[in-house]
Amino acid sequence: MIHNIGDWVSLRASTWHYDIKNFINDNGITAPGSGAGSNCLYNIDNLELYGVELETAFQFTSKFRATASYVFQEYKVSQTGYEQGWTYYLPATLPKHKVKLMGKYEIIPEGWLQLSAKYVGDRGAQKGYELDAYVVCDAGFEKKFKFGGQAYSMNLFVNNFTGTNYQEISGYTMPKYVWGMMMGIEF
Repeated sequence: MIHNIGDWVSLRASTWHYDIKNFINDNGITAPGSGAGSNCLYNIDNLELYGVELETAFQFTSKFRATASYVFQEYKVSQTGYEQGWTYYLPATLPKHKVKLMGKYEIIPEGWLQLSAKYVGDRGAQKGYELDAYVVCDAGFEKKFKFGGQAYSMNLFVNNFTGTNYQEISGYTMPKYVWGMMMGIEF
């Protein structure tokens, strides 16, 4: 559902509900008695994954825009009889809460300075513990231009400019800083 309030505010809401029969669950990390690194697959009779996303976009002026979004997701599973201390469900590795804030300001014609922050809530991990919540801040500059009758774009960015120590996937620490440049051509 999308609703615009004048030319400066846009509201969006979406929801989802997956009802999966015979979901194949993988416990292949370290299932006791099966050897480290072995795969242990079994079916879950029924898995439900559902949630909602809310987003608000603001255009304060022709040069300043901002967006805020929130995601909530949850799951339910039927008991299989195979539950043990090492059992986890793949949907449990998804965070229940995510928040993203983004602002962009046009500092030169077709040249936008962008700042964003993303919060990801704690969530289960495949080794039976929880991954901590984290906040990551990114910055970038995007410029569109024409050369020889062709449209181009250039992006300069730094992701995680605050140096947050976090893991998106259990066991894999994300880089403290990621600097980059991208060039694009529009055909």
